[in-house]
Amino acid sequence: MNIGKKATEAAPETGNKNNTKNHIRATVRALFLSGRKLTAREINMITCSNDARKVISELRRSGWNITDLRLSSGCKLYWINSLPQQKDLNFQEDQA
Repeated sequence: MNIGKKATEAAPETGNKNNTKNHIRATVRALFLSGRKLTAREINMITCSNDARKVISELRRSGWNITDLRLSSGCKLYWINSLPQQKDLNFQEDQA
């Protein structure tokens, strides 16, 4: 009797996937903060991934002002237009 795992069973989550995603996000943030203008293809080559457009969308949702321009080749060129705004904390109101 064969009691091994079925071929369709998923492997248990090891946590490496989240570490990889976080590393890719950090790399993309650093690329934009350095002032570079890059295509999704270039970002994917640098990060050895295929998540550039997804990470750019996540950064935009979190407040990053990322601009894009469609090139004649059909690719989009992405760059940061301004740094993400940090919310101001007003401690004066708490002291009144």
